[in-house]
Amino acid sequence: MTLDPFLDGGPLSLALAPEHPPQLLLSPNLDIPGPCPNVEPAENPLRQLLVPEDAWEFEVTAFYRGRQVFQQTVFCPEGLRLVEPEAADGTLPGQPIRLPDPGVYLTDGDVMSLVKRVLSNLGGGLALWRAGQQLWAQRLGHSHVYWAMGEELLPDSHGPSGEVPKDKEGGVFDLGPFVADLIAFLGGSRRSPHYTLWFCLGESWPQDQPWTKRLVMVKVVPTCLKALLEMARIQGASSMENTVDLHISNSHPLSLTSDQYKAYLEDLVEDMDI
Repeated sequence: MTLDPFLDGGPLSLALAPEHPPQLLLSPNLDIPGPCPNVEPAENPLRQLLVPEDAWEFEVTAFYRGRQVFQQTVFCPEGLRLVEPEAADGTLPGQPIRLPDPGVYLTDGDVMSLVKRVLSNLGGGLALWRAGQQLWAQRLGHSHVYWAMGEELLPDSHGPSGEVPKDKEGGVFDLGPFVADLIAFLGGSRRSPHYTLWFCLGESWPQDQPWTKRLVMVKVVPTCLKALLEMARIQGASSMENTVDLHISNSHPLSLTSDQYKAYLEDLVEDMDI
């Protein structure tokens, strides 16, 4: 196995594109009136998802040859950067998430060496941050990175959604289509919206192959989106009031009826269209 096709020798890109700078992710609490069927409070609590200062919570899980070696849940005010074990903090924006030393988890010397090579070529890291209703990514090193949306338990096996660019930021998630699919799901659609981002580092995407054969795979779950889908599933099974925790910093659990929840989602789509 050789990684040469997936490394490049160009200069490192050490700055994120100015059009979509990493933004702080967190907001003051909103006073939410008690739930009442068919009556909407003055402020839609789901708008917290769009507030620039509101931090989304991310669950980051890393796999070496299919073996889980790392999991951490973090609020990242300026986004996150996946970096090698010995990476210095430096001056780049984003919280560094250090992937573990493969020598601690792998016994195959050849595989260990290849994983170390991928990690050492991450340079400034794989950056992921939120700007408005979108998530953006950019690689800051030589190791190529491919990404796809998928299920939480496994990535899309049909092919990558794209390659994370090096010289500019690239969009990897848009909240608008997710919320639209969520409303359709509440209306009876069998298509469950995806919210899990999978990244393949240093190799081509595992198309029509077991993803567990890839050297380094990283899964990133925005837990607020997971909570929204779980709430939709609960509301679909019951018309009773239910509670959802958005997993946004400083937010409180919300008690919503099915009618309120759907109305808030529809209102959120209108806000994003504007």
